[in-house]
Amino acid sequence: MTLFGYDQGVFSGVVVTQDFLKLDNLVGPTKTNVLATVTAIYDIGCFVGAVITFTIGERLGRKKAIIIGTVIMSIGIVVKVTSYSLPQMTVGRVVLGIGNGINTSTAPIWQTETAQAKWRGKLVILEMAMNIAGFCLVNWINYGLSFVEGSVAWRFPLAFQFVFIFVLFATVPWLPESPRWLIAHGRTQEATEILACIEDKPTTSPVVTAQLHEIQYSVDYELQHAVKWKDILLRRNKDTADTKTLRRLLLSANTQLMQQSGGINIMSYYMPTVLINSVGLSERMARLLSACNAVS
Repeated sequence: MTLFGYDQGVFSGVVVTQDFLKLDNLVGPTKTNVLATVTAIYDIGCFVGAVITFTIGERLGRKKAIIIGTVIMSIGIVVKVTSYSLPQMTVGRVVLGIGNGINTSTAPIWQTETAQAKWRGKLVILEMAMNIAGFCLVNWINYGLSFVEGSVAWRFPLAFQFVFIFVLFATVPWLPESPRWLIAHGRTQEATEILACIEDKPTTSPVVTAQLHEIQYSVDYELQHAVKWKDILLRRNKDTADTKTLRRLLLSANTQLMQQSGGINIMSYYMPTVLINSVGLSERMARLLSACNAVS
């Protein structure tokens, strides 16, 4: 989540760096639409990554999905850092977005499935705190680089993402797989050992056994009562329990839609630009205020 927050803010400094704008011929008001497209296309990549996770994530497992997403992000970062043309930067943004979409749609589920019940709410708060921490960090890096000339002023913050990539590669392979995913794929013994480790109890503990049976029942129930997406959307599923699946689906989707429709991405992608063009501040002062806003 720290990497996700970092990615949300890193391009706000890039789009006001004159070296980058001159290199890709983006100087002047006539280039605004092109620059906006390069900026926004990252979110298209994130959407594609989320769809990929939706289609193959269950087959891969949580760990493999995160590792694949991280590899894709690494490729995107390399493409962006070495960019000397607008098409290359655009491709890098899309590739990075795909990897981030895979990771951010997998990590919360993995976290929930491998955490004790008493920790899940706290971990959600920590997850958001780490996201904001990454956003704050990159804004202060952007401000610090306002004192630097040349391409390093925008290549360095892009390359700095490898710090988080390294942490992911160094830790994810050693973390436990989701017990729920293991049970769903017939690997009950591994799931039992992981549940015992999570609860810090022996595998024969009644607590571990009870959780194992609960997960197994849940997985079996979902398999036996699986409903096709077409039937959900057309409200053709015979939901005798009246769980209002479509209503809950629309509520969750529209919550995210409204979050984005509120214009929050202006703050993350364009705040320095707005302060420079609309308020008349210098680039350095605009970056400083953006960093202070990130902290607030």
